[in-house]
Amino acid sequence: MLEITPNRGIGPVMLGMSRTDVSQAMQSLSPQKRHTQQRDIYCQGKLVVDFQHEKAVAICINKDPIITTLEPRLFGFNPLKQQAHKTVMRMSLRGNYDHEDPQLGMSYIYPKLGIYFWRDTTPENLQREMSLQRTAESTSHTWYAQAVQDYKQFHAVGVFKEGYL
Repeated sequence: MLEITPNRGIGPVMLGMSRTDVSQAMQSLSPQKRHTQQRDIYCQGKLVVDFQHEKAVAICINKDPIITTLEPRLFGFNPLKQQAHKTVMRMSLRGNYDHEDPQLGMSYIYPKLGIYFWRDTTPENLQREMSLQRTAESTSHTWYAQAVQDYKQFHAVGVFKEGYL
């Protein structure tokens, strides 16, 4: 389990750490990483750290059914293992999300906590798409049914420095 600390970090990685310090902190979890100019990716994409001026400004855990050793824990629960609406309800006890977020429904950003949740789409969007596809011949709806279930949960949770999102 990697503990998420609002406005601070995830597991051993803290906001504001240098890139070198992040690499050292991640040695025991994942010595290998992919590196881009402003992003380091650990654990085969499970943990992502964004940098500005060589300092960590956002840390994200992505849902991964294969790598189960790095599960997030926030306020005593795993926000990637329960339905998104339940996570939003639990988080409403801690703070308000940004109601002006243009991707609201796919993302929920809690500015005062420095926490965000994200998924590619919403089950409602998928159901709408499926109903449009019903008129097409030979369309398999098996994928849609599974995707609707999958998108009831968030796919990522992260922390960020004020002003980053």
